[in-house]
Amino acid sequence: MKKCFLVIAMIATLSLVGCKEDYKAKGEQMAKHLDELCEKQDSAAVLAYEDSIRIAEEEIMATGDTAAIADFQEALKESRERNTPYITALKVKNGKNQKEALEEVVGAALNGDVNIRTVTESIDKVLEQKQEEEK
Repeated sequence: MKKCFLVIAMIATLSLVGCKEDYKAKGEQMAKHLDELCEKQDSAAVLAYEDSIRIAEEEIMATGDTAAIADFQEALKESRERNTPYITALKVKNGKNQKEALEEVVGAALNGDVNIRTVTESIDKVLEQKQEEEK
């Protein structure tokens, strides 16, 4: 199943490489798909797709096109704000250091990628998960 999601991630990434792409539309498409995966709570797919979004974003940044970067990030912003608490908790559950995972969210807030509410919701979600594991 992971291979399937990696193939999807690679296709999504490759589709962003074309000339004069509509990065806002690509960002909206990726945001919609991320929302769907998070709603289904398919943890492996969510983490794989999150990686593909990060890779796509890095490739857009490598072009140096600041307008494209802004369009892509703006299209993803609401989805990221909605899903970051769930994704952060997944990362911790899958072995990532809790402090590092939450520092990523704080960094995203400092960059303007998510709001402070997302940071607090992420902390709450990770702490809630930790309490459930201790039971």
